[in-house]
Amino acid sequence: MSGDERSESGRDRIDDAHVAALLGLPGMGPVRARSLLVDRSPVEAWTGILRGEVPRETAGLLGARRSEVLGGWRSAAATTDPDRLLERIEDMGMRVSRHGQAGYPTQLLEDPDPPVAFFAVGADLLVGGLPRVAVVGTRRCSGYGSDVAIQLGRDLAAAGVVVVSGLALGIDAAAHGGALTVPGGAPPLGVVGTGLDVVYPAANRALWHRVVSAGQLVSEMPPGAGPTRWCFPARNRIIAALAHVLVVVESHAGGGSMHTVAAALERDRPVLAVPGPIRSPASEGSNRLLADGAAPACGVDDVICALGLLGLS
Repeated sequence: MSGDERSESGRDRIDDAHVAALLGLPGMGPVRARSLLVDRSPVEAWTGILRGEVPRETAGLLGARRSEVLGGWRSAAATTDPDRLLERIEDMGMRVSRHGQAGYPTQLLEDPDPPVAFFAVGADLLVGGLPRVAVVGTRRCSGYGSDVAIQLGRDLAAAGVVVVSGLALGIDAAAHGGALTVPGGAPPLGVVGTGLDVVYPAANRALWHRVVSAGQLVSEMPPGAGPTRWCFPARNRIIAALAHVLVVVESHAGGGSMHTVAAALERDRPVLAVPGPIRSPASEGSNRLLADGAAPACGVDDVICALGLLGLS
């Protein structure tokens, strides 16, 4: 490695460290973080926060709570060492990739709401040619929905398709559980709404570790970040963006899966829905998608066909 390459590598590490530190500040979401980094390096943004200075755009996003939020950021930054934070991240086996830098998913580069950075652990499933299908649905699923999700996850993995989901209870867990039963099948991809060291929900701890061992887990949340109300809708947009096709197995009328559907449609991802019993509240949302024109997913062949229409089968 030449001196220039070593220097560039060193600058990248410094920027990685400061981006991770920025994302760990209290109340720091993707929109606020992006506003801090417009025409500023991560180091410059961090230094500004330590001085109590932020761009006008950022200040406008904070509204009436500006002084409170800036005070919280400044206090937290004063006790955070970005370099030590990056060392801790690497000691946990995680990787950090910033927008536009090596390792950042190309699928998100032109996204309307891209993460400032990505944290990942496990294999890299976002490079190469494997097709990816998101299988999502309600946490309060029926036995029918769970069985369908397990079978769909198993059949997709056996067909060489990466199953993407959010590692939530219910349909998400069932789909990944099915995918993990296939020897030599396509590895699973989990997109979570907490730091990669914060298992949520705790009931999925064993599944979480199986996904890491067999595939990949990613998040835009830094280590230590626990669950918040906004992090799961934010996670859902990433699930939609990383998948080539979205399948809703079972969803209540106002379920969180509908956020994922909206994000998928915004990104021109095909949306399929599994038909469910007309008297089941768990299928009310997914059946409504069918009534509104979504293609039915009656089995893995329907999903493979949707991938084929994209040239990915």
